[in-house]
Amino acid sequence: MMRLFLCSLLLWLVSGEPGRKPDRSLRGQEQEPVPESPDQSQCVPRSFVSRGQDGAPNMAQCEGDCDEDSDCAEGLVCKKREYGQAVPGCSGWNFPQFDYCYDPNCDEGLPPLDSSFGNHGSQDMPLCSGDCDEDADCAGGLKCFQRDGLELVPGCRGRGVPTFDYCYNSTGTETTAAPTAAPTTAPTAAPPLPTPLPPGRKPCLCVFDIDRTLTGKQGELNTCPANKEVQGVWDAAYGGGWLVLSEAAQSLDKTFCKSCYLGIVSHGIASGDGSAERSYLIDNVLISQPFKDLAASNSQVKVWSANGQVVSPLVLAWPDGLKQDAVGGIVAWYAQLGINIPAEKVYFFGDNTGNIPPFQGSGYNAREISCQSRDYSVGNGIIGLCGATRAEIKKWRGVKLCQDEPILTTPAPPAPSACICIFDVDRTLTGKQGLAEGSQCPANKIVDGVWDTAYGGGILTLSAAAQNLKRTFCDSCYLGVVSAGDASGEGSELRRVMLQQVLRSSVFDEFSKNNPQASRWCSSNWVDCPLVLSSPNRFKQNAVDGILEWYRQQGVSIEPQKVHFFGDRTENIGPFAQKGYNAREISCKERDYSLYANGMVGLCGAALEEIVDAPGIAQCSGRRLFSV
Repeated sequence: MMRLFLCSLLLWLVSGEPGRKPDRSLRGQEQEPVPESPDQSQCVPRSFVSRGQDGAPNMAQCEGDCDEDSDCAEGLVCKKREYGQAVPGCSGWNFPQFDYCYDPNCDEGLPPLDSSFGNHGSQDMPLCSGDCDEDADCAGGLKCFQRDGLELVPGCRGRGVPTFDYCYNSTGTETTAAPTAAPTTAPTAAPPLPTPLPPGRKPCLCVFDIDRTLTGKQGELNTCPANKEVQGVWDAAYGGGWLVLSEAAQSLDKTFCKSCYLGIVSHGIASGDGSAERSYLIDNVLISQPFKDLAASNSQVKVWSANGQVVSPLVLAWPDGLKQDAVGGIVAWYAQLGINIPAEKVYFFGDNTGNIPPFQGSGYNAREISCQSRDYSVGNGIIGLCGATRAEIKKWRGVKLCQDEPILTTPAPPAPSACICIFDVDRTLTGKQGLAEGSQCPANKIVDGVWDTAYGGGILTLSAAAQNLKRTFCDSCYLGVVSAGDASGEGSELRRVMLQQVLRSSVFDEFSKNNPQASRWCSSNWVDCPLVLSSPNRFKQNAVDGILEWYRQQGVSIEPQKVHFFGDRTENIGPFAQKGYNAREISCKERDYSLYANGMVGLCGAALEEIVDAPGIAQCSGRRLFSV
């Protein structure tokens, strides 16, 4: 018995105190990656599943139609909707009149925790990213939320990795004032009156929809180059993504509305109570001198109204087709303050075609916007894509649809701009040596006689994508490489195969004829070529900076949104968000769990279908493509 006790004590001393976090002072040294907690994926958006009007017993997350919480599996609740509101943790097409089961841990409108930076973390990590050790690891204004387990991170969705700490916005705790007890279009008691306008000058009012009016479709900067993405501010509308401001939203103070009072009438909820989106719209978008002056003396101006009540000029969750009624409530609210706005001086701007005709007979002006760009994936183009342009915010008289103004017809598409595809080498362009036909990687190809020194060494094995880059969109792009390895060393046969058989595109082939340096390999310490080796993991985005600068010196300018990085290593993807580049994790169906317990690197390398022209940051966990 004593011997057993001593052995147990020795094991406890060697392994450390159970549940204790690892020594965080080891940053910069090699550590085994911490496997993801199964809880981390609970809030990754899932597709809606409609089980009919009567639903089914014990429905899973994102299944409906439910009537009450007991219709859902244990731990889930029924999301009651009036018509088509977002369901936390769910995405895709759904019946707008259905209610769906959801996980209450997936707080509506919040971005998910991002553990892709690994347990070493990185510098200037964005909102909800980890692992951080101190506030200095987080982007400006964010702080590091220290945890001992799976505590919820304020302003973020999901549980993350048990030993990870995450960057959060410690100031983003503003809440919306409670509405009055009963629905009404009458305002609350009048606060102090604003400074009156000069004699003879009548006030005006500009009222805007939010989704696809002040905002554009998330992730569509290529299609909407005048729009601006606001990293770190989540927009839950239409499936969710980082907030994207339309051209008009960036410059309302340069339109006639700069001299008018402002208002909002939206069918959506601006990402929910206390969201970063709501704060951003108030502080950075809704800018006019009268509105600013009134807000300085009346805090109710910045309160968000909802639930059928108009207690401020910012109205949310108002049904489509009835927005003219909410505008009337806003006019009445201003009138209670002594600001009497004539109907002919009220201007409503919205993208949804169905919301404009009902303004007929109201006396207000209403104008459909986003006329040059429509989202035909929703209701045959009933909503906008890029949102309002600055040119559309004019003093239109009457009620006008896009079809009423021939000047706003869709222009010819612009000539395509230069793009670039940049690849990791090991387990991206290559697969694990020797695994090809008859193995887990049947589409891979063994190149006899060519040695690949990566991960222990073996005969070079090309991934499916590496054999067929010309069959992807990359055939129209310039090419580059950023690898932590050395491609088997200077003068290796592997490098020759890469140049002659793999790194081929119509654009790159033509460019290389007049630029011999394009076929040269260089180190990340001095980037004077497009094929960069020895680039540290988690910092590959910096090597991409060097590649773009090199191409610029050769007379080729490539915009950030046209840069596509493909790599298998999980920790290398997230950091690209800092630069505005597109990055995609590949080899998602097969991972190498023999190298890292959490499968941080690929096994077969890139599949042909993974080399796609898609915007944003895409990780395997988000796409749920792991083999079971």
